Amino acid sequence: MNLRYSTSLAALLVLLNAGAMAATNTTVSTEGLQSTQCVDSSASNDLYPTKSKVKYATGFSIAYHNTYKVLENKSTNSTYVLYQCGSTKPSVKNVSAFIPVPVKSSAAWATTAAIFLEALGVQNTVKNLGTAPSLVSACLQELLKEVIEPFNDSNSTDTDHQEQKNDVVFNMPGGQDTNTTNTVYSTEYLEPSALGRSEWVKFFGAFFNAEERANKVFDSVDSNYQCFSTKAEKEYNDIRPVIAWTSYAGPTQYNNNTAYWQISFANYKYDIVRDAGARMLNTTGKQSTMFSTSQAFLRALREVDIVIDESFVSYNYSTLLKNYGIADPKQANYSWVATGRVFRPDRIQSTSGGLGWFEAPVAFADALLQDLIGVAHPKFVKDGYKHIWFRNLAKSDPVTVVTASNCTDMYASRANPAGSCSLIDFQSANPSDSDYSDVEQSRTHDLIYDVSKSEVINDDSSKQSAAAHLTGSTLVASLVAGALAMLAIL
Repeated sequence: MNLRYSTSLAALLVLLNAGAMAATNTTVSTEGLQSTQCVDSSASNDLYPTKSKVKYATGFSIAYHNTYKVLENKSTNSTYVLYQCGSTKPSVKNVSAFIPVPVKSSAAWATTAAIFLEALGVQNTVKNLGTAPSLVSACLQELLKEVIEPFNDSNSTDTDHQEQKNDVVFNMPGGQDTNTTNTVYSTEYLEPSALGRSEWVKFFGAFFNAEERANKVFDSVDSNYQCFSTKAEKEYNDIRPVIAWTSYAGPTQYNNNTAYWQISFANYKYDIVRDAGARMLNTTGKQSTMFSTSQAFLRALREVDIVIDESFVSYNYSTLLKNYGIADPKQANYSWVATGRVFRPDRIQSTSGGLGWFEAPVAFADALLQDLIGVAHPKFVKDGYKHIWFRNLAKSDPVTVVTASNCTDMYASRANPAGSCSLIDFQSANPSDSDYSDVEQSRTHDLIYDVSKSEVINDDSSKQSAAAHLTGSTLVASLVAGALAMLAIL
């Protein structure tokens, strides 16, 4: 339940291998770690000279004291006190868990948490992982074969024993664990921005006294993201295709045997689509984005240029068209059908069908932005863009299956799959290019679909409505729905 820029094969291999040494190498570096040893109970000096400061994330905070840190998960109203091992446990009230640091053994139920640990290079501490068959990371797969034990989620007693052997267990709210003394909730998936999601590396880093590593990882992501965003704004501000994030759910026992269609407007998507030099299809405030008929769903997509399908079950292009209610694509009057710009974020998978989409994109927002620019403007690099996670269904792009054999160093920090933006010469958009044949020019605002009127609002006055619908109860509902969907998939 729990959870490029690249124009060459060599760059993809960097993503898959994430290292440069033999997989049997067990040497683990301590570079970038502070206060790695336990201290005397009388210790009072500042043990954490390198500190992490939150810049974008809204879901957590970190406060430093000489011998301990206080982490707060604002989404779950949870407080965690991380105190240096050997020091006196501090007197702090209303604490969800006291965790001695640096953590020597850890466990993670969700794939996103596991990837953050790998990005920090602390996977040597991981003893148990959940959703093991779904993991796409080659080196975590290798570790599962040799070192890490999967959680036995079919036996709660076994699971409790596994959890109790760890210093900390990272989980999502509503997870399966019943042992709360060392459980820490991470809710990076609720962040309203892509950079906010990636900044949770600092949250995880604090448990391993790995602030220097966490800051380095995130600062690199942040600066690269800003570079991509700035270049996309400069080159593509006047020709922004409209992107819709969609999904279809067939009739099952879980939805009363009633099919439905959906348009996602998660906040992080809203921001990253605009940063990619595109526009997003949104819906009016406090309106459901679920459609009970394909006809109503397709009406909402009539001015869309690109569809990104996130349906739970993977399928080919013809099946998508059928599920969307399009019998004959030649007769369908939709730009995204005519130009064949239909994508799914399932290019990288595990042998069991787990998606890389639920791993590295969360930790590496710059790579996600780069990949989305490639969706909106496929010729932004001279020789054409090769995607990391997105796959064009209409063009029958192949799936890349990642196995443990792709790992070359189990203990190397996870490599960021993004290219260096400063080295990329962005190509200007050519309005006569077939990719832009139906794209309205000089339009910079988003499209707003009014569900009650079944019509698209396409003027600058809709900007405020677009922002309004992303706040309040609608936002909360969408975040909860997104979290439940992620848990269902993983």
